[in-house]
Amino acid sequence: MSRLPPLRALQAFDAVVRNGNVVAAAEALHVTPGAVSQQIRLLEDALGVALFVRESTGLRPTELGQLYHQHVAQGFECFHNAHAALIAARHGPHLTLSTFPSVATHWLAARLDQWHALSPDVRIHVEAIDREPKRGESRADIRLTYGAPPTDGTPHRVLFTDRVAPVCAPSLPEPQLPLRQPADLLNYPLVHVEWGWADLSPPTWADWFNAAGVPVPDTLAPLTYSLSSMAIDAATRGRGISLGQGLFAIDELTSGRLIAPFRISLPMPRPYYLIWQPGSLDTPGARQFIDWLIAEAGQTNREIDSMFG
Repeated sequence: MSRLPPLRALQAFDAVVRNGNVVAAAEALHVTPGAVSQQIRLLEDALGVALFVRESTGLRPTELGQLYHQHVAQGFECFHNAHAALIAARHGPHLTLSTFPSVATHWLAARLDQWHALSPDVRIHVEAIDREPKRGESRADIRLTYGAPPTDGTPHRVLFTDRVAPVCAPSLPEPQLPLRQPADLLNYPLVHVEWGWADLSPPTWADWFNAAGVPVPDTLAPLTYSLSSMAIDAATRGRGISLGQGLFAIDELTSGRLIAPFRISLPMPRPYYLIWQPGSLDTPGARQFIDWLIAEAGQTNREIDSMFG
C-alpha cells in the first residue's frame, strides 16, 4: 500500500487506543462517537486489517492494532514536537504548565514572578484544569498534579505529600472561647473540604479529632466546599476554622493572615508530583523550569513542616 490513510482516521484510531473507548475518544476530539466509529471503519477498510476486536464492553486493540498504534503514537508525538519547535522559533521558548485551579491560584501564581525574574525569555502558559486529563487529551508540556504517580515509565518527579491542619483567621478566636486544646475547636464553625474523589479527598474533621484524641460528635455540621482554595478563603475571611492543606494555606500562614492553633496534622492520601512529555525537555528552559518547580515545592514542604509541626 503506497498511500497513507486519512489523517483524521489515524487521529481517531490513536484517540480510541489512548482513551480506552469510543465515547472518551469522541470527547477528547470534540466529535460524536458515531464520527469516531466511522473513521475507525474507514481506517480498517483502507488497511485491510482488523485493528480492534468488538466486544460487549467496547473495542480492544488486536495484536496488529497494538503494533500499529506504537508507530502512529510516535507520529503524533512528532507533530506535537514540531508545533512546539515552531512556536519557540517564532516567539522564543514557550512552555505550557497544566495544574488544578486551586494550585494555580493559591500556590503557583505567587511564585511565577520569581521564575520570570530568573528566566525572562522563557514564557510560561498556565492551563488550569479542575480534573485530571485523560491520556492523550492534554498537550501541556508539564503537569503539576496530585494522585498516584505513573508506573509505566512516563517521566515524572514526586514532590511531596501535603498535610492538613486546623487554620483560621487570628481574629476568629474570642477571648471567652480560647483555643487552648483541640476540643475547643468544636465551639466554632468548622469548614470542611470534600472533593468527591473517595480515595483522594483530604482527611476529614472526624479523622483529625480522632487523631487528637477528641470524641467525635454525632454531627459536626461543617460548612463544606468542593475546592480546597475556597475553604482557605473562607477561613481567611473569618467564616470558620478550616482543616486546611498546607500547600494552599502556607502563604497566608507566613503572612499572618492565618494561624495554625494546633501542631497536629494529617497527611494527604497521595503526593503531588510533576509529569512531563518526553519531548518537552528539548524546549529551551524546560529542564531549568522543572528544577525550579522542584526547588519551590521543597521550600514549601519545609515551610509546612515549620507551621504544622
